[in-house]
Amino acid sequence: MNSLGFDRTWVDRAGNVGGLIRGSGSGPVVVLEGHMDTVPPGRAEEWGVDPLSGEVRDGWLYGRGSVDMKGAIAAMVHSALLLDSADADVYMAFVVHEEDQEGFGIRVFLEEAGIKPDLVVLGEATRLNVAVGHRGRVEIRLSAGGRTAHSSMPDLGDSALYKLVEALVRLRGISGELPEHEVLGRSTASPVAIRCSPGVIPVIPDSCEVLVDYRLVPEETLESILSRMRSLKPGIEASVVTKTIRCYTGLEERVRAYFPAWYMPSEFASLVVGELSGELVTWRFGTDGSYTAGEAGILTIGYGPGDETLAHRPNERVRVADLRAAARGYASIVRLAEDHLPRGSGRS
Repeated sequence: MNSLGFDRTWVDRAGNVGGLIRGSGSGPVVVLEGHMDTVPPGRAEEWGVDPLSGEVRDGWLYGRGSVDMKGAIAAMVHSALLLDSADADVYMAFVVHEEDQEGFGIRVFLEEAGIKPDLVVLGEATRLNVAVGHRGRVEIRLSAGGRTAHSSMPDLGDSALYKLVEALVRLRGISGELPEHEVLGRSTASPVAIRCSPGVIPVIPDSCEVLVDYRLVPEETLESILSRMRSLKPGIEASVVTKTIRCYTGLEERVRAYFPAWYMPSEFASLVVGELSGELVTWRFGTDGSYTAGEAGILTIGYGPGDETLAHRPNERVRVADLRAAARGYASIVRLAEDHLPRGSGRS
């Protein structure tokens, strides 16, 4: 960014990287946003190239993070070459911890910088279409208590494991009754891990926990979801998972794993679709839009190079031609914002 002549670059207390192309002051505040963190590459033998090489082969850029989402970050940075004499203040926000706590990095970035955007553009992969929402996510811990006994005499104990198994059977049975959104689809609840204590033979467990990945639609509230989980079986407790985020800068913050759904099919999004000859789409996965749109109410769209189904997989790759097209697309979005979004218009 410095070599491309940005007016300012910085790293904030969380380790988010910021850049600013200052406009005339009369245009909107636009934030082009992407996350710098990636998931591990997995087994190297599953890859046809070194997963950390960034190798270009037959017009494709390979490597972990090429789609999700350092390719988009590169395109955003280089869109600066096409933004001469812009009226908009264009911020680049490249954030931490999206993969494990979406919304955390961009929240800290906006708070630290004191920015009130009129538009946030998320660079997650859309195949160069325009995304306007996704289901939310909450990590729920279901827990049950019981009474220990020798496991050769189970009738003398009260198995916490059986209680949770019965709750999970009930959860599977009501999966078709969960709330449904006309565009984003139905909510889902997927058990992903179970832990019991003492967890050894020959002892009946007196406590048990299950981790559930619950994907929610915009009409749902956290309270309604927890109430539904508690009603699976008497005595079952449901709570939101909390944890401590530790950034590479040393910043630590206690957070909870709740990320709202959002769906924002705005007039501006339709203008972008028309300008870039794309389609209006939604994501199946979560993004930092859970904060920008779902919590902060900022006008948010997604636009990024790459096929989202290649993310987190071996041989993750993005077309170099799509990276170049994305750079042009980001510049076009900024120009549309200058024409159609007055400064101070971005909060709903």
